[in-house]
Amino acid sequence: MIRLGKPVQLLEWGKGTNTTNQIWTKLANGVIYGRPKVVDGLTTIAIQIEGSWKKENPDDDSIKIMQQGEGMTPRSDKWGEVAMGRLRSVSSEGGKTVVSIELKGATKFGKLRA
Repeated sequence: MIRLGKPVQLLEWGKGTNTTNQIWTKLANGVIYGRPKVVDGLTTIAIQIEGSWKKENPDDDSIKIMQQGEGMTPRSDKWGEVAMGRLRSVSSEGGKTVVSIELKGATKFGKLRA
């Protein structure tokens, strides 16, 4: 479940020649910007990131979204995968960088627990 009030990390699939040197690497930190939009079963989520956008592997547009205490590690300090998608667009709005990611799989959104 993606918690709308929690910070996120974005990871990209690395540029390598095989599975031992092609790993997920941290791309950016950020927060979810606005509400996710669902059109024809395709969910688009916007994430406002800290700093600038620099993708190391332009050949693969896969993006993994991670949140602390979510995924397979509930209520811990570890970062867990909450969604996987494709990079749709990167834009600059009001001096901030906003990344749009398309999520094809079923995704559940929730508010931050107290």
